[in-house]
Formats: sequence, C-alpha cells, structure tokens
Amino acid sequence: MTVLLISASALQAQDPAVFNHYVQSPVILNPAAVGFADEYRVMLNTRAAWAGFNDAPTTFGLRANGPIGESFGLGFTVLSESAAQLQRTKGQIDVSFRVKFGNTSAGKPVFQGGFGFFTEFQRLSLDGDVLNNVQNQLTDERLQQLVDGENRFDAGIGFYGTYLENTFGGITINNLVANRLQDISGRSINEGLNYTFLLGHRLNLENSKVSLTPSIMMRNIQDAPFMLDVNLQAGFVDDQFLAGLSYRYLGAMGLLLGTQQKGFRFFYSFDLGFGGLEQYSSGSHEFTVGYVLSRQELKAGRDRRARAANRQ
Repeated sequence: MTVLLISASALQAQDPAVFNHYVQSPVILNPAAVGFADEYRVMLNTRAAWAGFNDAPTTFGLRANGPIGESFGLGFTVLSESAAQLQRTKGQIDVSFRVKFGNTSAGKPVFQGGFGFFTEFQRLSLDGDVLNNVQNQLTDERLQQLVDGENRFDAGIGFYGTYLENTFGGITINNLVANRLQDISGRSINEGLNYTFLLGHRLNLENSKVSLTPSIMMRNIQDAPFMLDVNLQAGFVDDQFLAGLSYRYLGAMGLLLGTQQKGFRFFYSFDLGFGGLEQYSSGSHEFTVGYVLSRQELKAGRDRRARAANRQ
C-alpha cells in the first residue's frame, strides 16, 4: 500500500518521470534543444525505479527529433508510465527556433541560442480493481475520477544555448496551461515558478583524448519534490566511451556508463538511494539506446549517390 501511495503522488504530479540522461540528450528537459546540434536523433529510454518492489514505477519513452531548414527543429515524444495500478500515457510535440552569432576560426558559431515550446496530451488512469481494496474509500471522488480516466493538456517554453560549443545550458518553464487552469479553478497550491534548469561545461584535457563535463540540474515542479543533481561526466577516446557520477539532492548517488560509436548511442545509469525505502530496494536502472545522424553526413551521402548516378 505504501508503494501505491508514493506512486500515486508521483504520477499525479504535473510532471512525468525525469530520465537521467539529459546531459547526453538535453531535449529530455528542454524543447529548445530540438535539432540544436544539426542532428537527427531517435532515442528509446526505459527506466525501472525502486527495483525489488512489486509493481514499482517503470517508464518507457520514444523520442525522435531533428532540424528543419537552417533555423527550425521539430520533435515528437511518446511516453508510457506505470506504477502499481496507475498508468500514464503521454504524447508531446516540440518545436524550436535557433540563431547563431559569430564564427570561430574553425567556422563554428561563438554563440548559438534557441527558443522552443512544447504541447502535450496526457491520459492518467487507475485500474478499476483498486475499488475492490477494502482500505480504499469507495466514496472517494478523486479515486473514482482516476478510475474513469483523466485527460490533461499542457504546454511550456524553453530557452537553450551554447557558448564556444563547450558551455551549454538552458531553462524550461513547465506547466503553463495546467497551472493557469488550476488558478482559474482555485485549486493552485504552488505560487512559485515551475522550471527546469540545466548548466554544464565541457573541458578538453590537453594532450589527451579525455574530456570532463561537470553539470548541474535543478527542477521545481508543482506537486513534485524539488530536484537538484550535480553531475560529472568523463569521456574517453574522443567521447567514444563515457563514465559519470551524480549526486542527487533527493538522497541518491548515480553511476553512468555509455558508448558512442559513429551514430550508435547506448547509455546505462544506476541510482542507489540513501532514503528509508532503499533498504528494501536494490536501486533504479535506466537504459537509453538510439541512433544519431548529422545533417552533414546525410548531405554527404546524397552527394555520393548523385556523383555515382552521374558517372553511370
């Protein structure tokens, strides 16, 4: 019953589960990062929290995004979550606009900034069997609403940027529609700003193929606990292999391992918490697998095919 109550609190918050691989894929947090690196990306994420508990929260997410023209980006997300007898299904569309200022000696922009927004539809429902539990009050109006199913619409905006390619960061303003609807109905209990903030910097060590990327993430979302992550990622052999450590304000340490081979991406992270629940759990596991294709590679492929056709 404890897991059900915790899961209910998590899924009824105005924010779905947060995947930890946001440094590797910033679009997880910020719609303005869509198409930002001139890359087409398809990523499949899965997260299993509190391993060892029956019916512990599990999340699956599929993301596809990329650039359109020189200044726009478009992305799609489908996400499914379950925790005990609660289920959430979400579809999201991200749109971004980006600008570049100045050029370095290598032809790269000194500063690149982007503005984006997302709109989403969520379906939250509760298994009807929960009404047969003698510990639940059958007259609970909220419980009956969730059994019948609840639809939610929401939107948000984001700003994301890079400086000299190595410094990156942005902020997302979440739950703009949901908060406005709650204000109108008089049910709002959080007068603060709902936001997600990310800032990091990549350090390339001289005379080696090693990089270090410290970063920080803060997240304040209505009905959800405040989050603060401090991360340090190391890349080896031009970032073909990755390893990282994270400290989470909620009381957990995280370990990241990953590889980036040409277009293929694979990341795994393990979180071990220090809270009371962790004496019954073996931690949380997260996997990301995907493929990345740069627009330059796509254009080069088309040019090769065109030259081959002309020779024929």
